[in-house]
Amino acid sequence: MPSKLSITFGSGSFVEQIRSRDAHIRVASGSGDAILWMETDSKSPFQSGNTYALLESRGNFSNEGSLFYWSIPADQNSGDLFVHQVMSNPKVIGAEYSGFQAFRIGRVEKGTDLALLIQFHETGDGARYAKSVERLTVDQYAEEAGKSFAPSPVMKRYQIVPPTNE
Repeated sequence: MPSKLSITFGSGSFVEQIRSRDAHIRVASGSGDAILWMETDSKSPFQSGNTYALLESRGNFSNEGSLFYWSIPADQNSGDLFVHQVMSNPKVIGAEYSGFQAFRIGRVEKGTDLALLIQFHETGDGARYAKSVERLTVDQYAEEAGKSFAPSPVMKRYQIVPPTNE
């Protein structure tokens, strides 16, 4: 399993141009932008964006379904407590749904912020997860962990874009 997760964002022809550099780059698109990510042990394939040290992972990403991206501002201690909360309660990552596919939690290499990627291979389960996290927010888990994050976490939902050679 790779030890790093590289993430960047883009739109338009930039996405396919970057994706064409390496078959391992994955893409998901959403409202006006796309997220590109790659799991690796080497240098990031992207000129911008962030590289994260992988802290936790489960499952394997597939070429279809919904992807949720969480950006979570945190210091070292609150981030560690948050990761503990996530791993202690599968509802945070949607692992109780049959359509759950994979997740990754990473800490930015040159900082303390966290990123989560969560994939569902069934669109219906992705929609149910989105509704559940409206009630079960990351802020609630942060509070239980002893510290509230400021600014608030950001969650974005995307649809996986299969490679064009499929």
